[in-house]
Order: sequence, then structure tokens, then C-alpha cells
Amino acid sequence: MAKKLSNNENGNVFPVQRKKKSAASSDEFTIKPIRKKKSDISSIEAKAPAVKAIKLEDLIPFDKHPFKLYEGQRFTDMIESVRANGIILPIVVRPHTEEGKYEILSGHNRVAAAREAGIEEAPAIIRKNLTDEEALFIVTETNLIQRSFADLKHSEKAIALATHYEAMKMKPGYRSDLLKEIEDITGTPSGHGMRTRDKIGAQYSLGKTTVARYLRVNKLIPELKERLDNSEIGMRVAEALSFLREKEQTIVEGLLMRRRSVLSKRIFSKKNQKKESLINQPSKRY
Repeated sequence: MAKKLSNNENGNVFPVQRKKKSAASSDEFTIKPIRKKKSDISSIEAKAPAVKAIKLEDLIPFDKHPFKLYEGQRFTDMIESVRANGIILPIVVRPHTEEGKYEILSGHNRVAAAREAGIEEAPAIIRKNLTDEEALFIVTETNLIQRSFADLKHSEKAIALATHYEAMKMKPGYRSDLLKEIEDITGTPSGHGMRTRDKIGAQYSLGKTTVARYLRVNKLIPELKERLDNSEIGMRVAEALSFLREKEQTIVEGLLMRRRSVLSKRIFSKKNQKKESLINQPSKRY
């Protein structure tokens, strides 16, 4: 016969064992609790990252954050959502070198929207003992989960591809462990399984030549990357410039700035000349 079960107020289940009847007593029952193993409890706790409320004034953007923040209607919609519902998905941070401050790894847009909405705190998951490479990997991976790769600017695609490429060269399991943790934090599968340059290209529907070109572009100084994003220079030109040393790239940037200044002066001068000729032109009489 199956043993009867009983529940206590905490929801634990206990097997009920019947004592043998004695002449002096009626039916009596003893309850023996089923205790969970300590290892089972630890594994459950480990899967749920601790969330802590952090004041927005203690949050610092990721150094040289490679992704542009939301603008226009998209940012306005996020502000309204945060104002109405708060920050639902916790941001990810790591301790900053400045005492009591934290560096944002994931959640720059949410924090910016919260500031605009007048919110003072954000729920955060604190990651400790990260290398700069690991921190950058989290920054790029979480951004790719939230955005379409096709919508990224050239410089953003370059940093994303370069970060994944560098992660592949790390010790075995390094990248997989980080990806698993990111999935646990965001609740979204990352969907990347890349081990070679060809697989990176297949993941993003890019040829290996294009992947190689983006890896080169990532070596440009920020000013030249911005020119590429603004279509002031082409991809092939950007790739060629990436082979220059940083000091030489800075010289090129200086020349481009000077050229822009000269062109601006010429355009301004031509506009003034045209304006003066219209003013000095004799009026027609009818």
C-alpha cells in the first residue's frame, strides 16, 4: 500500500507512517521530514543571479562604449515605458575603480531613459572580477541580443565581430560560459555558435572577405570610424587606412579636417558672392 503524504505550512512534503495499534491508544502518526540536499539548494541559488538596487548617480557608462544610444521616437517610447513600468530587466554592472561606483555593461539606454523619467534607482546584477575582455564581450553580446545586426553602424559591426573573433581565441569554454551566463541574465538565447571566421560570416550572412574587412576597420581611431559611419569615407578606404599606425591615422584625420574647413570656406564664399550679385543686380522695370 502506498504511504500517505502530509504537507506542512512551508509546502514541504512528508511521508506519513502509521504506528501499530496498542490496547491503550488509538491510531497515532509520526511525520518524518524529507530534507533537500545542500548541493541541490546551492545549485538553485546559483542559477538565480542576485539583484541589487543601485542609485543612478552611482552608475558610470562603459569606457569607450562602442554602441550609439537610442535617439528620437525609439528613445521617447523607452522613457514612457520606464516611467509607466519602471526598469523590468535588471542592468548588468561591474565595480568601478572609483569607490562606491559601478560601470554599466548592459543597460545604457535603460539608465538614460530612467534619468529622463525621474527614476532614482535601477535593479542591477553585479559582476565581479571580470577582465576588460570579458566585460567588452558582455557589452557587445547583450547589444546584439537587443538590436538587429543589419541596423548597426559600420563601427558597431566592426567591434561586435572583432570581440567575438577574439573570444574564440581564448581558452576552451571561456566564451561558452559567458554566453550561458548572458542567456541566464537576459532570458534570451544568444544564438551564436561561431568558432571560425567562416562561421562568423555565416551567422551574419557576410562573406569571409567582408568579415576580414570589418576586423581591419575595428583598428581605426574613433574619428575615422565616425567618418565611415557618416559615409565621408568608403569601406575600402577605411580598410586601407587601418593598416596605418595610430599616429599616422591621426595625421590623416588632421588633413581631412583641414580639407573640410577649406571646403566650408569655399562654399560660404560662393554663397556670399551669389548673394551680393543678386543685391547689386539692377532691378527690372516694366
